Amino acid sequence: MKEDIFNLDLSEFEVGKPTIKRVDFPSFYGLQKVKAPIYVYRASEEVSPCVVATSCMHGDEINGLGVTQDLMNSDIKLKKGTLIIVPILNIYGFLNKTRYLPDRKDLNRCFPGSENGSFGTRFAKFVLTNFLNCADVVVDYHSGGVGRFNIPQIRCDLKHNKIEELLEDLSIPLIVNSSLREGSLRETMSKLKKACIVFEGGEGLRIDQTINKYGVNLFKSILAHFDMIDKAEKFNDDKIIIQKTRWIRAKEGGVLLNQAEYGKLIKKGEIIGELKDIQGNLINQISSDCDGVILGMSKTALIMSGDPLYNIGVIGDSPLGDDSEEFYDYFDLDM
Repeated sequence: MKEDIFNLDLSEFEVGKPTIKRVDFPSFYGLQKVKAPIYVYRASEEVSPCVVATSCMHGDEINGLGVTQDLMNSDIKLKKGTLIIVPILNIYGFLNKTRYLPDRKDLNRCFPGSENGSFGTRFAKFVLTNFLNCADVVVDYHSGGVGRFNIPQIRCDLKHNKIEELLEDLSIPLIVNSSLREGSLRETMSKLKKACIVFEGGEGLRIDQTINKYGVNLFKSILAHFDMIDKAEKFNDDKIIIQKTRWIRAKEGGVLLNQAEYGKLIKKGEIIGELKDIQGNLINQISSDCDGVILGMSKTALIMSGDPLYNIGVIGDSPLGDDSEEFYDYFDLDM
């Protein structure tokens, strides 16, 4: 990408003053440049600690845009280090309300990128070089896809020592231990020995104000961990770590009637939904094959055979006691 496009130079940003710039991203087909905002707040000449928030890695997962808007408009008093926010990372998918880049690649499978590869790998290289190389921690905001809702959670590799250092201070109710995928931003940052946390919450093409609160609190708890802000707020230190997840998929096509609640405990054998035919006759009842908590679920009623219906975070290897329902009360999305 040899066009006259944006190159981040932190020395151009005034210390002590948050700045929003509209910068040039690589153009569409060489015809028209695309501009998108970037927020930079330098509190000291020393760049580190540097925390970066990104959203819309997948162009239709826009709930993170709501989180980054709230962060940019909040009255953050940064004491040291650097804060960078990129609210629309995949500007091309965002404009088209789609997950992918113009070359049909998933940006989150193109890292660390290449100057001589496909458009996707070249753009990943542009993103890494400009926005992420100076980061100590990256928080990448995602949501469920279109028609799928995720409760607030983070996904990270708990074996990574930089994640271990953060873990105790993170404000998030659910942590899912997730292995690294080839070509992902998390894998690339891990190889650079830097922390990358994926926040999941909400539904594709929607912005949920309650989900935003969880996303903002998570980010501020990381700033507080590095003493970049005063810890004036009381963050939620209680959290559950999920080591294993599984999808319940539809065995047949039909109309889904959901009976489950977000974030609530389900027990093995519990009925969480029904599948009916077009005439309204019951095809089958959908039950959980393990004890766990619902991390995400389909919001689409029209189901085909094999469609993912419920994403379950597995709790232990045996049924939980009668007091377990109370244990999950803090997943209440009304906060």
